[in-house]
Amino acid sequence: MNPPALRALIADSLTLWGVTGRVDIADAGVRITTGDLVLHVAPALPEEAPVRWWLISKARRRPAASMLGLLRSLRYALNATSAEPARARVAAPS
Repeated sequence: MNPPALRALIADSLTLWGVTGRVDIADAGVRITTGDLVLHVAPALPEEAPVRWWLISKARRRPAASMLGLLRSLRYALNATSAEPARARVAAPS
């Protein structure tokens, strides 16, 4: 995923979670700023497989093996866990 697509996905995710923040392209990844919190998302190097993404804060560096894992870690890092998860329901036509 290229930086502009990653920026758009994370910006949309912040909106969905009700988090006010700014997402900027920074090097090969993005920088997320919400209030005093600044996080960086960077792609992992090929030799770091199975890690695909790094979520980097001032205090720690969290690995993510998938985009879903990255978004989950980002949501918890932003303390956006109070948002109700969306549920999809599949049913046979009646």
